[in-house]
Amino acid sequence: MPKFSKVGLIAKSGDLSVSETLNDVHNLLQEMGLSVILDSSTRGLLGGPVTVDLTTIGQECDLAVVIGGDGTLLHAARELVDANVPLVGVNRGRLGFLVDVSPEDKLHELTEIILGEYIEEHRLMLNCQLLRNDEPIHQSLAFNDMVMRTKNVLQIIEFEISINDSFVLSQRADGIIVASPSGSTAYSLSSGGPIVNPNLNAVVVQPICPHTLSSRPLVVSAESQIRVLVTERKPVSAQMVCDGQVYIDLQNDDIIEVRKHSKSIRILHPANYDYHHILREKLNWG
Repeated sequence: MPKFSKVGLIAKSGDLSVSETLNDVHNLLQEMGLSVILDSSTRGLLGGPVTVDLTTIGQECDLAVVIGGDGTLLHAARELVDANVPLVGVNRGRLGFLVDVSPEDKLHELTEIILGEYIEEHRLMLNCQLLRNDEPIHQSLAFNDMVMRTKNVLQIIEFEISINDSFVLSQRADGIIVASPSGSTAYSLSSGGPIVNPNLNAVVVQPICPHTLSSRPLVVSAESQIRVLVTERKPVSAQMVCDGQVYIDLQNDDIIEVRKHSKSIRILHPANYDYHHILREKLNWG
């Protein structure tokens, strides 16, 4: 008997390559007797069914199935975390650290999850706030990371980092990454950061190409308040970027404040899920 009753379907927007898998998932859910709601991202991929926004899926569904790559799931997670709706990722991307249900074998893994055979993880998310003149002017969630970086040009930017109101360092670098454990295998990994088990209550503070040989990434408690102050004196051309999808322009003396979000995102994996197997496969370990 299915464990869920009403499922939202989310797809990589405008990508015709996912339409076949989307159609297969849609048919499977209906054959299992589930009510299905289609997100607006599926528009044009399944013919002409009525679609809704993610807010409606969060209010009405007890499961959301995401078809695409990790980027599609990142967007869905930011929108649905406060609704406490669990996510299942069907992999139609390339790397797939998060979307790990195979579309092959007649979606056998998805069928088992619907029937209640799965591993559930609670992944922490980051709350990123931009302060200007000590006033909050923008807020965004991040599943993977917050990146402060220069915009459109290759140049070093100067900034200060403090943790729990304690000054840590002043640095000149291409930018800084504050990554969740999930994001430790994303941009942070490419910049030389550590891989952090997703079950740890920690975040990575990772400089991007620092102009010093002594700079090292920090792993700190996720309960910390991390602040990045833009101290560059020249007119700054920089951005706060959340999950590589939300871009906010910065000014001199802006402060980015990063904390753990009050709610975690629920991710459902196949019953045979093994995090270390994913690492071996995706990172080509022996």
